[in-house]
Amino acid sequence: MTQPASPEPTSHSTHSGPQAGITNRPPEQLLLAALTLTGPDARGAVEALRQIVQAELTSKLDSLGPPDQPPAETGELGFDSNHDRAHLTITVGFSSTGFDKLGVDAADRPADLVPAPWQLLGDSPANVDAGDVLLQICADNSFITEHVLRRIEHHLQGQFQLAWVHTGAQRYTSRPGRTSRHEGRAWIGFLDGTSNLDPAKNPDDYALTFVNPDPAVIADYPKTPQSGQPNPYGTSTEPEFPSDLREHPGHEPEWTKDGSYLVARVSVNDLATWDAQPLATQEQTIGRTKVSGVSLDLVSQEDATAETPPAFATNQSLTAVPLDAHIRKANPRGGTEDATRRIFRRGYPLFEAAGTTLQRGLIFLCFARTISTQFEFITRAWLTNPNFPHPGADVDQLRKFDQQVLAGGYYFVPPLDDRRHPWTWHIPPVAPA
Repeated sequence: MTQPASPEPTSHSTHSGPQAGITNRPPEQLLLAALTLTGPDARGAVEALRQIVQAELTSKLDSLGPPDQPPAETGELGFDSNHDRAHLTITVGFSSTGFDKLGVDAADRPADLVPAPWQLLGDSPANVDAGDVLLQICADNSFITEHVLRRIEHHLQGQFQLAWVHTGAQRYTSRPGRTSRHEGRAWIGFLDGTSNLDPAKNPDDYALTFVNPDPAVIADYPKTPQSGQPNPYGTSTEPEFPSDLREHPGHEPEWTKDGSYLVARVSVNDLATWDAQPLATQEQTIGRTKVSGVSLDLVSQEDATAETPPAFATNQSLTAVPLDAHIRKANPRGGTEDATRRIFRRGYPLFEAAGTTLQRGLIFLCFARTISTQFEFITRAWLTNPNFPHPGADVDQLRKFDQQVLAGGYYFVPPLDDRRHPWTWHIPPVAPA
């Protein structure tokens, strides 16, 4: 397959920056695929993958080729290049095993990247294989997303093997004429994405989403709370945290600037049980009203909206939002460092057939400057910790409606050497012999 030449890498040039599929307007369709490097030349395979990504992001199709050979172009998009890509983005991340196979020196790897500790996270995925490479393929047309993966399977057979793939569909995008983000709802019927970060417009949110390897910045990362300190959560007994919470290593390689850690978790919801719950129970589970999305401790305020901060944010003794409600366990808003643990969520509702059932759930995707001090801390210290904000408080009530975790993992999404060319994700050199 003949591809246009890639520009020479210009790491940390004036044109470097994050991959586009993190902060752009979310397209309607998601195809999330984990790939395993299977050939003897991992570097060569990744460069071949880069060429395919470049071709897809520049609307370049292959010619059919000679009649005595299998066609080089599969044809579901036709045979004329310069087709409408339907706002295609291809976001590429690598797991810890991916960096292993690429031969990257330990000192040159993203410092916070480890295999996902599923048991500690309270999950037992049906497929525990994170793969080596994760592709977040998004577009407004499922034929466009499918073509990307099919081309990889067609051209890179023997170099990559599919570990798993899942599809999601977004009810909203922020494009003109579509349902707005503020109207989008999850399968459970509640507004989705409320109080999310906005790294595209807010510099403070950007700093929580993307790595800045400046030692002074990293030194300011939050640490695990110590016992015996004043309790900021409005309870008479201080919370108990797991004794093995992971701290950030305290450094990052210079090349990781504007990269981001990605956590993927694909789960099926038990909607039959959820739908059978009384409305009041559903609202207590989330901590918001189902129709308006207003926090339960603000229902008496006529001007309150879904974006209005809950009243417990300034008065932790208020319990109209239960202590085990989702919005309170996921973002308790109590400790001085709680705000620095927030993550940028970019999930898609899971929507795919499985035998005689239609699986509905969540393809949870989050981006952050760390995993340990953000996603992992939120999950282990807050969401699944029955002793937060005080002993016996119970786990996040929404987690009880997870039917099965299907797949997922921890990844690092490298920055682009040139953001004008979204296939120039940076790969550190091979470790010296």
